[in-house]
Amino acid sequence: MRRIALATSNEYADLTKNDRALLDKLLFWGVDVEPIVWTSEDVTWNQYDAVFIRSCWDYHLNVDRFFDWVNTLEQEGVAVFNPPRIMRWNSNKKYLRDLQDKEIAIAPTVWLTLDSRKPLRTILSEQNWERAVVKPNVSANAHDTWLSSAESAEEAVEEEKLQEMLRNHGEVMVQKFLPQIKERGEWAFVFFEGTYSHAVLKKPKADDFRVQDEYGGVILNNRPSRELVSQAAKVIEVIEDPGLYARVDAVEVDRKLQLLELEMIEPSLYLDRHPKAVQRFADSILGKINSLALPTDAPSF
Repeated sequence: MRRIALATSNEYADLTKNDRALLDKLLFWGVDVEPIVWTSEDVTWNQYDAVFIRSCWDYHLNVDRFFDWVNTLEQEGVAVFNPPRIMRWNSNKKYLRDLQDKEIAIAPTVWLTLDSRKPLRTILSEQNWERAVVKPNVSANAHDTWLSSAESAEEAVEEEKLQEMLRNHGEVMVQKFLPQIKERGEWAFVFFEGTYSHAVLKKPKADDFRVQDEYGGVILNNRPSRELVSQAAKVIEVIEDPGLYARVDAVEVDRKLQLLELEMIEPSLYLDRHPKAVQRFADSILGKINSLALPTDAPSF
């Protein structure tokens, strides 16, 4: 029997509610599975045949340590999902430029590096943007993310904030703020092994721009049109490997999606928002387990 781990973080050592439902489903099916905090020092990782990345929502705070850990898993012959090469590519939001090169519409973005000298107010003026979201290229859960405006960008405090971000992170993105996020919300389309499963619509609270629930955002069970699902699917179609799971975060602008992020490392998959979501994810995980090389005398699930 294969032994697998669902990797999580200290804050969610017992898994999130969604991932707990996944764990229960796998246990019910007889899978030898347990949650393990990825930063644990006393774990013998090669006792597991596969590690599935789940709520490792602190990885971006120490991304080097995270990928050192992933490298160790690879070296010890432990299968990792999503595959490490996908996660490495997806860890820096410059992947959006790769997708744009493949004719995927992304939210208009200006990319900054440590040697960038252009002031924030100049960027907004040149782009003719009223507001912009500023965030590190490597980040998650809106960490170090803030909203600037043409007026506030004139302030020295915002310019210093940007320069401090560049010093701390090395690379920063300035992304046009799309007012449709507040007006209509942000779509999150969930895919398992490249196949669309379900979607939710996320909206920020009245005085904020962030859709995450920890900032007061709400999740709605609105159903997207077939056309929007088709557009989201095109994002998955253009990447080399759709992975085990993926989440397409996008905003509808004039009936067309503009991609904000493609989440393929540790996204929330909103498994509680569709009656078949847990089953679909668990089925995909079983497929990966059964695809691993087995000893000749070992049964599969």
